[in-house]
Amino acid sequence: MNWRATMILGVMLVGWTCVASLLWSCGPRIEYRVRPGFTTKSDIPDEVVLEDGTIIRYLELTEYLARQDGEKRKAREAAGQADGDGSNGGAGGFISWEERDDGTVRMQAERSEQIVTLTMRAFREERYAELWDQLVSKGVRQRAADEGEPRIGPDRARERFVEWCAKRRTDVMTLLNRMSFAFSSNAVIYDRLAPGLTRMRLAPQITGDFKFRSVEVFSEHTPEGQRIYLGGIR
Repeated sequence: MNWRATMILGVMLVGWTCVASLLWSCGPRIEYRVRPGFTTKSDIPDEVVLEDGTIIRYLELTEYLARQDGEKRKAREAAGQADGDGSNGGAGGFISWEERDDGTVRMQAERSEQIVTLTMRAFREERYAELWDQLVSKGVRQRAADEGEPRIGPDRARERFVEWCAKRRTDVMTLLNRMSFAFSSNAVIYDRLAPGLTRMRLAPQITGDFKFRSVEVFSEHTPEGQRIYLGGIR
């Protein structure tokens, strides 16, 4: 092989190496989407590869929102505007759903959207009593306990809530599942009903056989910070 052939071969090798490095560094396009509430991994796998090489990764709504928060936090940090308080899952690691070794869970919400996510998961796993104890507003629980003459009391109020959830499970899940998708398309309308009380409702253009169309939430101050609680599903 003469020197010209050697040089051409060398240029070709360098060129292919650069192209390969560029392709490797760029990698495939990855899109993250919310897994529909009624589906399982057997219905839709965690990852799907399209014909053009695009990778679709399906996440639970909590994971999807946490990822969005993380991306926003990184953007603020890059701009030198990081607040560093860990409220969006940074240092401090806020956990909205924590499953303990004994099978019980701890639920808490910092944002209105998390109430929809947590309530939907509680309904899916039929954890109605834990939902009542941890996520339903104290004021709502107190008013429920004060109903009747004589008053029915907190235990009966809790029982009635569990009975209502079991009876209305399908209708409530239909709303929450649709609302979880509507957040990403700005199809949820927020109405401030009173100080600390907000109603989230599906936009009018979302049609369907919905028995319920809105979720009400309360914002309350706690020793751990500001928390959001479920006020009603209507």
